[in-house]
Amino acid sequence: MSRPPADFDVPLNTACCPPLIGAALAGVDVEALLADIGIDREAADDADYSLAPALRAALWRESLQRSRDPALALHAAEAVPFGHFDVVDYVANEAPTLGEGIAALARYFRIIRADFHLRFEQDDDEGRLWLELPPSFGLVVPYTTEFTLGCIFTRFRGIVGDGFAATEIRFDYPAPGHLAEYERVFACPLRFEAEETLVRFPRSVLALPQPRADARLRLVLERAAAAVLARLPPASDLTQQLRQALSEELRGGTPTCEQIARRLAIGVRTLNRRLQGEGTSFQQQLADLRCELARGYLEDRRLSISEVAYLLGFSEPSAFHRAFKRWTGHSPQAWRRRAAN
Repeated sequence: MSRPPADFDVPLNTACCPPLIGAALAGVDVEALLADIGIDREAADDADYSLAPALRAALWRESLQRSRDPALALHAAEAVPFGHFDVVDYVANEAPTLGEGIAALARYFRIIRADFHLRFEQDDDEGRLWLELPPSFGLVVPYTTEFTLGCIFTRFRGIVGDGFAATEIRFDYPAPGHLAEYERVFACPLRFEAEETLVRFPRSVLALPQPRADARLRLVLERAAAAVLARLPPASDLTQQLRQALSEELRGGTPTCEQIARRLAIGVRTLNRRLQGEGTSFQQQLADLRCELARGYLEDRRLSISEVAYLLGFSEPSAFHRAFKRWTGHSPQAWRRRAAN
């Protein structure tokens, strides 16, 4: 399959879950898939939010296997209709230029995914759109990135046509086996194993007018989007920065508070005081991140327990065994067997 059929309708009960959209598109029995993994049907709408990393990875794995479509995430993105993301779709559509539309999308993206970070900047030379996913997404980062950027490209191409073209896209993971579908969907130079996921746009593209823009309607939609955004729980930039720094330091061993404070350019006392004010601590954030990542890594049976311990910064596997048992009540081996059944 190279693209979704034009008459495909995204089932409402898979609306918020990209792997289920792709599975339904390929004719997979979604009910059986969820039952086999052990995901409650009522939780499927917001599965990407509520699932533990291990179950999220299992959902992607089973959707890919049963659909026999390695480009499932890209095809799911193409199948999601305009308006699916409610006010964010419309407020981006009503901006007068493509650059302002992308800026509006980034500004209100928390309404779609509060745990993702989409950032847009432009200068006299170009525009740059960054996408950062939570560290807990681990093994499913490529699929989630494909879906997210695929949705963005599909939407803006639907507004301005083939004029929506990037200078380059950089991905922070290796090239996939279905590279031809990347080239078809994104239609620009692609670079893999980069330090970050980044889309670059020329100024000429950002200046393109959006033909359906309505200045008065835009003001109404901007007010509506801002009101929705204001009702969301405030995101803690400090916690996000802390978790990102921790994830980058783990392979070198157990990060210390002093080490991370230096990376964040703040004092140790200030870091601890601010974390305490948010009802958490450095050690709690470190343990939570390690637990999330561990469950995701253990889903990949190509990784030995010793390799998982190394990826999480433990000096020896026995230390990882004790910590994992403390976090989950199971040994890593028992968790792996349980997740496989």
